[in-house]
Amino acid sequence: MKMALIEFSVENFKIFKNKVTFSTVARKSDHTFDNNGENLLKTSLIYGPNASGKSTLLGALTVMRTLVLNSATIKEGAKLPYHKFLLSSEKDLPIAWEIVFSMDEKIFKYSFSILSDKILKEILVEVLTEGKEKEYLVRNEQSIKLFDILKKSEDVISKTRKDVLFLSAASQWNDSLAITIAECFKNITIISGQRSERHGGFTVKLFKENPEVRAKILTLLKKADFCIDDGAVEQIELPEKVREHMMLIGNQKDIPNSVDTINFSHAKFNSEKENVGFEKINMGNESMGTQKFFDILGPIIDTLENDKILFIDEFDNSLHPFLTKFIVDIFEKNNPKNAQLIVTTHDTSLLSYKDDFDKSQIWFTEKDKFGIGNLFSLAEFKLRNDTEYSKKYLEGRFGALPFIESL
Repeated sequence: MKMALIEFSVENFKIFKNKVTFSTVARKSDHTFDNNGENLLKTSLIYGPNASGKSTLLGALTVMRTLVLNSATIKEGAKLPYHKFLLSSEKDLPIAWEIVFSMDEKIFKYSFSILSDKILKEILVEVLTEGKEKEYLVRNEQSIKLFDILKKSEDVISKTRKDVLFLSAASQWNDSLAITIAECFKNITIISGQRSERHGGFTVKLFKENPEVRAKILTLLKKADFCIDDGAVEQIELPEKVREHMMLIGNQKDIPNSVDTINFSHAKFNSEKENVGFEKINMGNESMGTQKFFDILGPIIDTLENDKILFIDEFDNSLHPFLTKFIVDIFEKNNPKNAQLIVTTHDTSLLSYKDDFDKSQIWFTEKDKFGIGNLFSLAEFKLRNDTEYSKKYLEGRFGALPFIESL
């Protein structure tokens, strides 16, 4: 099921007291693809100082995705993820999410709002031409009205608790539209740059089980100049103390006796600089940059091959600026299925490639003196064609810079 992100909005979530909206809609260019009459961006970059909302924006999408996929399975009485804006005397204001996305040949808008113990509103509509909308679901607390093909799931209404999204419940009870939308949300992958190792196991699995993906991973590692000639997955036994520690911290009983690990082959040379064979080096002994790059290659290839959506937070963490540009270029130039990549980053060197980016691809977050975060696009600024984005950003022309006092 093909999903493309058009817009995502959130309000009253952590730093974002007021509604902020991220959009992939842009004027037609080499950076866009046509999707149901909309020109959507393949790649987007989000800049801003620390604690200004970059990670929070991705966190908000993570919460939305989790609620859509899992709220029906959450234990009754458990608190909803009500992470509201805290620096205000206003109380009991709802957190609201809204996403506009395409699903095959249709465009949908789905929104909901919550308090800590209940869903307040939930709406699903199809966006038609000329601004018209076709309703499928309209919910006000436990008053739930269904339309069109969702009407066949009216029996699910009585099974939907106040703290469960109807769409999540309906997918659990095999409603076809709800299942399809849930599958679309599964096609959104969100990676934390500082915890990319969580996805390393997925990359190792692809490397081990899929020869075509294995070849692509090795090709990209070679192109990225890591001096890696080959790689092989091997099983290693876990020491008993390690297994005991994993049981303790993971609260698990079924810890395997062995795990997969990967060894890379590096060329070895004598004193005359002649190749005398290869040396196997375990992934754990490779550089942090090599490990980070390998960890995210699985999700990158999976996203490209299955036309998914990939978000990477702290994109430049442990990666050289040439590598971040290399990854962006893959999505820009070798992306026939029109997958989408959205990253948060501090890597201003990407802004120096002015001719390789459109203004609509570049976004900023900043925080005002009241602790309120904002999100805005470079497209909102009137700039000369010869404007150097990186220079002007670091000069403060666009805002979204930290205010650091001198010592």
